[in-house]
Amino acid sequence: MRRAMSSALAWVRREEGQTLILGIGTIAVVLALILVTASATAVYLDVKTLTSLADSAAAAGANGVGEEEYFDGEAGPLLGVLTDESVQEAAVQDLTHQARAVEMEGLRIVRAEASDSTTAMVTLQAYSRPPFLPWGILPAEGITITATGSARVTTVN
Repeated sequence: MRRAMSSALAWVRREEGQTLILGIGTIAVVLALILVTASATAVYLDVKTLTSLADSAAAAGANGVGEEEYFDGEAGPLLGVLTDESVQEAAVQDLTHQARAVEMEGLRIVRAEASDSTTAMVTLQAYSRPPFLPWGILPAEGITITATGSARVTTVN
């Protein structure tokens, strides 16, 4: 009985500290998962913000049809005709106005054009720098994200 008791005590002494290492490892893995999830969520939110800005700029570009292009005076309303220049100008104005409330690094218009005479398409690009990532190791400018928005000019008869 004593031998069994002493061998059991010897076994317990050998296992001391192993639970602490396992606990520290488990905490490290859980913490890493939380930080990765938070960083992925930050990138997702940046993409959604950029998409919203692209949609807003495209809608402004579609609204950029002037009255002289929208009405011809004699025959009544015509379908508005968009040009690349009018879409570009309206998109720049809208983005300048909207960007005051949004902090995105490297926000720029990649393309703003009238894909046909009735559809405005705006493509924006920015950088996302999610927290908790080692930016000394990863590219310093961040993750490049791109979003495209489109809007169409229509008439009601």
